[in-house]
Amino acid sequence: MGTVGQEKLDQALCRCASGLRRVRCCDADISAWPGLAALEVLEAQGQETVKLFNEKQYAEAEAQALKLLDLAPNLRPALRVLYEIRKAQKRGAAEEALAIRLAALPGEPTVRAAANVLLAQHYVGQGRYAQARPPAAEAVMASPKDATAQHVLGVVLTESGELQAGERHYRRAVALLGRDDGVVLANLAWNLKLQGRLDEAVAFYEKALTLRPDNRRGQGGYAQVEFARGNREKALRLLDEALARWPDDRTLRLLRAMGDLAQGNAEAVLARIADAPEALHATELCIRGQALARLARPVEAVQHYASAKQLQRERHGQHYQAEEFAAKAAAYKAYFTAERLQPLPRAAPPPARQPVFLLGFPRSGSSLLEQLLGQVPGFAMGDEFSPLADLSRAIPALAGATGDYPEVLDHLLVGDGGALPQRLRQRYEEARMQLGLARPDVRFITDRSASNPWQLGLIKLLFPEAPVIHVLRHPLDVMLSNLAQDRRLEANCNASMPALARHYALLMSLIRHFRGQLTLRYLPVRYEDLVTDTAPTLGRVLDFIGAPPAAQPPEALLRANSAMPPGPLPAHFSGREPVHARGVYRHRAYQSHMPALFAEVRDILDPWITELGYAEAEA
Repeated sequence: MGTVGQEKLDQALCRCASGLRRVRCCDADISAWPGLAALEVLEAQGQETVKLFNEKQYAEAEAQALKLLDLAPNLRPALRVLYEIRKAQKRGAAEEALAIRLAALPGEPTVRAAANVLLAQHYVGQGRYAQARPPAAEAVMASPKDATAQHVLGVVLTESGELQAGERHYRRAVALLGRDDGVVLANLAWNLKLQGRLDEAVAFYEKALTLRPDNRRGQGGYAQVEFARGNREKALRLLDEALARWPDDRTLRLLRAMGDLAQGNAEAVLARIADAPEALHATELCIRGQALARLARPVEAVQHYASAKQLQRERHGQHYQAEEFAAKAAAYKAYFTAERLQPLPRAAPPPARQPVFLLGFPRSGSSLLEQLLGQVPGFAMGDEFSPLADLSRAIPALAGATGDYPEVLDHLLVGDGGALPQRLRQRYEEARMQLGLARPDVRFITDRSASNPWQLGLIKLLFPEAPVIHVLRHPLDVMLSNLAQDRRLEANCNASMPALARHYALLMSLIRHFRGQLTLRYLPVRYEDLVTDTAPTLGRVLDFIGAPPAAQPPEALLRANSAMPPGPLPAHFSGREPVHARGVYRHRAYQSHMPALFAEVRDILDPWITELGYAEAEA
């Protein structure tokens, strides 16, 4: 009876919907797969399956592939055919399971590289870049002269924020091809755009789109670069021309709507993104919500924002990583104490170009402060181009020690460890030189990395006298402004209003801890002062930094916020506006229309509202 029952169980189809029995698919015993000799017997039938597929006899090819894979789940030709069929049928789970199996099969380097490229491309198509990295790297290591493998790894690194590494792989792909390729060049152009090298990006986009004028994504990227360069009329014209050619392209339509919003034309946004809210993507919902907010329709705006957050959670799995980051904060507070840091060596002498570290929870105004400083002679904008967090991850290897950051900093006390802060500072400065930030006329370079609140201890070791400017804004305005964005934030705290509030409180308490334990050159600056009293507030910042007051541009130029400083230019430059005060205490209008909106975060934020001196504004 047990044997019969087992036979019946074995007939169950796999849960991945590949069409194979589960014991020959995801639940297969790999050790029982046929060996090389058995596979050679089936190879001719496998190639016949490939022939059927190439002749577009898909039903016959599928039936043959299923039959062969039931005999030999590791028969590569049949596995590849079934993979292509399930991919065309958009059976995502089956496509992924079959791609993983293909990539795991032994074979010649070029064959293994091709299989790993398929798997990496599958993950890239879903935006799962962390999972795409191992197969993309494996493909390059298996076949370093494979241009496609180099290109795919370039995509993965670029979308993971490793821009210079991504650029290297894109350029390697072009060199291996021995010719210009429109898709590769367009992706390289996007990488350069993210690095703030806008003039170079334009040159590559023009070449790429000459080769591949049908590249919709490239057309959209080109328009975004021109928008960031201040050529807004040209950017909008490019988008209009693209939409005339592809009127149903949602990405192009969204970019054009974002252009409408930047031009202050909220009604045009609603007309352009006019589908029923339930049919919209998260970014479309947010842009439409922002337009409704501009038209003083806060209730409808919040409904759109709430729907967008729900989509982020349900479709993209964006759930707040509370425990992980609470544990990280506890570890940092335990390590970074005055007693423990006092004996650690510091880098010296003062740097030739002083970094200016900007702090601020997203949507607090740190990008506006960086834009204003970028208009002051002697300043360059470093944005998030070379974050100290990258250095912190490199410390164990550089120190030749085991352990994690920050505990590994104890090795600075041993042997040659005292030289490590200077070496780390040099690496940081070299990265900024490579970006073109360290120009002869530059004395100060801003660093607006989102990880800066975590890195204040390392900042003290590498740049003991560096100014730290903290841009503060009413916490409820910060919540509301982030609610309106479809933007992934640290720890996925963008997933909901309570998650935003909890992470805000976590980072504020971390900064408070560092301030209590370290002697920092710390200056708090209110967003409200920055937008209503711009020149005096910036003057106070410049005085604190040590920049000559005569360098400050006149009030009118500052408020226009339109100067185009030398690159690289931060990504936030593409959306900059003249300085305005419409976001000051914006939460009041929402509280009057929707009194329950902030109810679930008040217990978390009220202590900070009081501590930061905003209680009077609440009265």
